[in-house]
Amino acid sequence: MSDSYYIRLGLTVRGPYSRSDLHELAARGGFSKAHEVSPDKKSWSAATKFPDLFPTARRPGTEKSATRSDIEFTDDVVPHAGEKSPSDRAANRQTTADHGTGSGLSLQVAGSSMTTRPMSPQTIWAMVTGPFGFALLLTCTVLVVLTLRTSKFAPSQNIGLMILLPITFVLGTAALILGHLSIRKYEVLPGSLKERNLIVIGLSCGYTIIILSLMYSFVLLVSSLT
Repeated sequence: MSDSYYIRLGLTVRGPYSRSDLHELAARGGFSKAHEVSPDKKSWSAATKFPDLFPTARRPGTEKSATRSDIEFTDDVVPHAGEKSPSDRAANRQTTADHGTGSGLSLQVAGSSMTTRPMSPQTIWAMVTGPFGFALLLTCTVLVVLTLRTSKFAPSQNIGLMILLPITFVLGTAALILGHLSIRKYEVLPGSLKERNLIVIGLSCGYTIIILSLMYSFVLLVSSLT
């Protein structure tokens, strides 16, 4: 069995990690059963198929006694000159946790779980512009078919279609740009699986709109010149 593993969540791939690294990462909440695991970055499997990559749960009595021992040891330590007291160290840890929360990620120590950042504005706008542009493109498709079914294309008699095609092209371009910006942000700060699906939908609509808009424009130009 391989001694190094790669993990994937949505579009984000990290690694390689050793088994002990993954134990520590899982204890901090950065690795869970929602991830996928691969030893070679080619074949991926659900993390649930690798139970040995997760640390074994401690017995409640042992965990409680260890926590109590740590507290008593900390309280009994007398700081040397120039050394921070336990209360100061606790305040520093709280400040560090607050900075981590401000960057979009928060770590819950008690539950050992990590909360991902909220959905980015780029994802929301990509999801709005993509499907809306695709709906307008369907309208353009109907108008193109009805127009070319009986005669060649006449721009002066199809003002509505001449206006809709540029609008759909602009919406498709916006969906593409916003979608790729969302992917970059998603790779830096991983979000939820729902956000990944919305990014895919926005990009798919954007590419479809661009391709069909250009194709329709070419067909109408040829029809009007013949």
